[in-house]
Amino acid sequence: MSLPSVPTLAIRSGPSGHHSMPVLGFGTAASPIPEPTMMKETVIEAIKLGYRHFDTSPRYQTEEPIGEALAEAVSLGLVRSRSEFFITTKLWCADAHGGLVVPAIKRSLKNLKLDYLDLYLIHWPVSSKPGKYKFPIDEDDFLPMDFEVVWSEMEECQRLGLAKCIGVSNFSCKKLQHILSIANIPPSVNQVEMSPIWQQKKLRELCSSNDIVVTAYSVLGSRGAFWGTPKIMESDVLKEIAEAKEKTVAQVSMRWAYEQGVSMVVKSFTKERLQENMNIFDWSLTEEETQRISTEIPQFRNLGGEVYISKKALTFPIGSVHHLMPVLALGTAASPPPEPIVLRKTVLEAIKLGYRHFDTSPRYQTEEPLGEALAEAVSLGLVQSRSELFVTSKLWCADAHGGLVVPAIQRSLDSKPGKYKFPIEEDDFLPMDYEAVWSEMEECQRLGVAKCIGVSNFSCKELQHILSVAKIPPSVNQVEMSPVWQQRKLRELCKSKGIVVTAYSVLGSRGAFWGTHKIMESNVLKEIAEAKGKTVAQVSMRWAYEEGVSMVVKSFKKERLEENLKIFDWSLTEEEKQRISTEISQSRIVDGEVYISEKGPIKSVAEMWDGEI
Repeated sequence: MSLPSVPTLAIRSGPSGHHSMPVLGFGTAASPIPEPTMMKETVIEAIKLGYRHFDTSPRYQTEEPIGEALAEAVSLGLVRSRSEFFITTKLWCADAHGGLVVPAIKRSLKNLKLDYLDLYLIHWPVSSKPGKYKFPIDEDDFLPMDFEVVWSEMEECQRLGLAKCIGVSNFSCKKLQHILSIANIPPSVNQVEMSPIWQQKKLRELCSSNDIVVTAYSVLGSRGAFWGTPKIMESDVLKEIAEAKEKTVAQVSMRWAYEQGVSMVVKSFTKERLQENMNIFDWSLTEEETQRISTEIPQFRNLGGEVYISKKALTFPIGSVHHLMPVLALGTAASPPPEPIVLRKTVLEAIKLGYRHFDTSPRYQTEEPLGEALAEAVSLGLVQSRSELFVTSKLWCADAHGGLVVPAIQRSLDSKPGKYKFPIEEDDFLPMDYEAVWSEMEECQRLGVAKCIGVSNFSCKELQHILSVAKIPPSVNQVEMSPVWQQRKLRELCKSKGIVVTAYSVLGSRGAFWGTHKIMESNVLKEIAEAKGKTVAQVSMRWAYEEGVSMVVKSFKKERLEENLKIFDWSLTEEEKQRISTEISQSRIVDGEVYISEKGPIKSVAEMWDGEI
């Protein structure tokens, strides 16, 4: 008896080639994890029935039994050679780092007893601590993914012949567009949840326009798994269509997916279901039935990905390259400047607690001890590599001139900051040549000495001027922002231009010469803090986070560092946000008087902020 024929889709393999992928794949993600012997036997049974596409991952713990089954199938003559199979596995989060991708695919190939994969996918768009394969991933172990580095190494897997094709899984439109913007070899496939209850129309349109094949999982709802749902199998619309066509609801759901032009991976460990799933290619849905599925079934994402979310790993994508910036940074501006040994110890303690974003400047006199602490953190294994850290420094006024910008960033990178007197003497202020300075900031990004560039303390007027001359627009505007100076107008402008606001003095910078007690002594904030069992500092930071900005907060005490991290697992009520918005008097804390001179280009506070006071 001839085996049923499974149609194939051509997926991109390199710049001009294509590789054939069977539309129907056998999925092996299960909860609980299947016994290896049962998995091996099921795969062999599936091969006898005509399955040739098998989907696995190190996360599923099924690579080894699949490898044994494939080898046995060849030795038994169920297939003539390995080339008849289409095998997909994935890069797990703990290996999604520079230097770890190629070793990871080689481990998978060893487990599968194969020389090459047909398809290798990034499993999720997050990274986790290298070497830790526990699932669920511990909250402290999540890390932002360096998409550019990881994708470059995925491309290397294809160039080395270890994978015929490469792709992604669980990538949204935005994340997929980012990969496309940096890729030399674009992804062939995006494997995502897709079913009649989550039809992914927008994502499928994007994939189709970029020659990316969608592979659907959870087409049947993954009932029985911790992420599963009965909504598909219990859908009245699907039941009525199935009854009219004398098919099962599962077959109707799978046929719908096939007619949408996608491939799919479906799991079953019973021979009857495996056979049933193959019987979807010799009949079709009517236009009316397809329309009913399209319009009458409420849409609901089943797999929210909550197990891959950590409040300690919150980031913003910034700049044209969508570099990930952690929302919360440790600031190092202090008056007087901290002792180098104190700062170094504080940074190491912060890294142990989960901080990955550090903010400095030649003006703060903290670049050298910060650099020493970061190097020590890598050598101690507190982080795997420099790529896990997000470091911000700044161009000081004395270097804001044509010909001085690139040397200045090089000094900062070398931890050899210049010696700059502060406050600046009245006779030393000069007007800035914005066009020349910004052009050299862009050169820093083009040279690769900065992933992203931006501005700090820029008013709406100054920011619009930069935007008018920029070839590379600023990614960030770092400004004073807190419940007592909410910067609504500036934030609206930044949002409309795709510029992330980073807030400083969120807690008032008490103790510094520019600081204020107004935030920590605010009755509104005190009342909200008391009602929520939080500190005033936490309420102020939570407010900033809910306003959609990143923030730089300074503390040299472990207790405060820990406290500042505890703002992501609760929220303010609408009433509380309304009170902060309407009941707190607005006044600028940092007026910039030290940058004002009768002999200089800026002669008043109003002129400094272009009337935004």
